[in-house]
Amino acid sequence: MLESLFSVVFYFLLGYVARVFKIIDENGSQILIKFIIYFSFPALVVYNIYNLKFSTEILMIVAFGWFFTLFSIFVLFAVGKMLRLKRETLATFVMMGTFSNTSFLGFPFTKAVLGLDYLKYSIIFDQLVAFLSVSILSPFLIAYGKNERGKLEIKRILTFPPFIALIAGFVLSAFYIPDFILQTLKDLGMTTLPLALFAVGINLKLLHIKTRLKDISLVLTFKLVILPLIAILFAKLIFNPLPGFMKAVILEISMPPMVLASIFVMDANLDKELAIGAVGFGIIASFLTVPLIMMLL
Repeated sequence: MLESLFSVVFYFLLGYVARVFKIIDENGSQILIKFIIYFSFPALVVYNIYNLKFSTEILMIVAFGWFFTLFSIFVLFAVGKMLRLKRETLATFVMMGTFSNTSFLGFPFTKAVLGLDYLKYSIIFDQLVAFLSVSILSPFLIAYGKNERGKLEIKRILTFPPFIALIAGFVLSAFYIPDFILQTLKDLGMTTLPLALFAVGINLKLLHIKTRLKDISLVLTFKLVILPLIAILFAKLIFNPLPGFMKAVILEISMPPMVLASIFVMDANLDKELAIGAVGFGIIASFLTVPLIMMLL
């Protein structure tokens, strides 16, 4: 786990150092963000969807994962409304509190806490819940944050590159694709992690984050503590006894905010400071909260 998490921290800090020493500025990071959204992440989506094999367990994971994703959005939106957050902050608050870092942190945590046999369940959750939900729901949340309504939401989602990749993945799964093409897609998709973390690190400003500690703490309290506890409660009510795959699902729900969601926030020019702070401090806080949540299982 430490070896895998080292790379996450390393890429993040590398971007921060690049900005501090003026190697790459925030404007330069926009190129990386565009590359992620239009090329590397869509390639990863196509590769993952193409290689999916369905089963009863998969359907149960997907059903619970999507239900809880929508439930989280409802809860966070209600809380944000009560706190009278601005639209761009509210949209960011919901995105960072809902979407989890299911692969880059979730996979290492799964192997370390539950064991290698549970990794397949985390991969299913990552592909069919995390990837799909952030691809499909982010355009609506971003449109709300930017105060865009009506047809523009439909246009945004239909032209959102990860969503197009999602449809392409399902369509292409009916055809044979040579291994060398799939490997190329995989290689391109694997650049998403280092580039996303690097771009977030470039935009990290510790002085600005100090003034947002209250908002960041609120996001992380819901993302790392309150919502995972509710997920455990729901799982216990639905399943008796709790099946093994649900432990992996709850572990993934307990992950800190998704790096890619912060990239979407920055690209849309919403509340960048909140998104970046939630990702940075979320990674650190997860070392404490995730083991505690799993102990409750």
